[in-house]
Amino acid sequence: MSTQPDSREGLERDVEAALADPATSAPVLQALLGGLYDGYRERGAMMARLMRIADQYQLAERERGQTFAQRYERQLRQLEKIVRISDQYQHMLRELNNELQRTASHDLLTGLYNRRYLFDRLTAEQAKAARGQDSFAVAMADIDFFKQINDRFGHDVGDAALCHVASVMAGPLREYDLCGRWGGEEFLLLFPGGDMAAAERAIVRIREQLRAEPFVHDGESCTLTLSFGCTAYREGETITETLKRVDEALYRAKSTGRDRLERV
Repeated sequence: MSTQPDSREGLERDVEAALADPATSAPVLQALLGGLYDGYRERGAMMARLMRIADQYQLAERERGQTFAQRYERQLRQLEKIVRISDQYQHMLRELNNELQRTASHDLLTGLYNRRYLFDRLTAEQAKAARGQDSFAVAMADIDFFKQINDRFGHDVGDAALCHVASVMAGPLREYDLCGRWGGEEFLLLFPGGDMAAAERAIVRIREQLRAEPFVHDGESCTLTLSFGCTAYREGETITETLKRVDEALYRAKSTGRDRLERV
């Protein structure tokens, strides 16, 4: 009987047979039991190694999972930061674009429409009138004795007076009327779809409002007045011709006493 069987199952059968045979000698039985014990010990050692490998694998998986989670959180924070920066950048671009558009169409001092924008709108109204749609009226206004304000108080006070007049002029107009700074102390008013009567009514309201709200500097009240020239667009004429006529009307208002309206 072999004490070193080829397999654990064979060793177990030999041990069972030896234990069942009363003639089995002690040395033979001892050798078989020793072999069986060694087999179980080797199996236990193998199981222990497998358990350590499994534990190491699980630990590695946990560490790897934790590292992945940490890496994910870090990337997520980076993405959130990028999104915030992108949002701020987009907001800055929108503000810059709005400011550029406003600068292109508005006077920086008074906040009214500028000469370029007004001329574009005049051209658009002329094209509408040429297609047989509503005509329009135009008025030009000039602050009376404005040079005296600059000479007496300085240009800063003159700028404040301009802004005061601008705020008063824009108030009484209809929603679709336009008021802008044409240059210096001159203002242009455009009345789309309106005739001379509508323009004159608006000018009356502006003059009344300006008298009701005098310009105040250093505690001193100063009533500012405006001279107006007004005209209606005539079919077939150019914008330059229309503006020339309204400018001539304004000149007559200035030369015949100021604080008045001249029509042409």
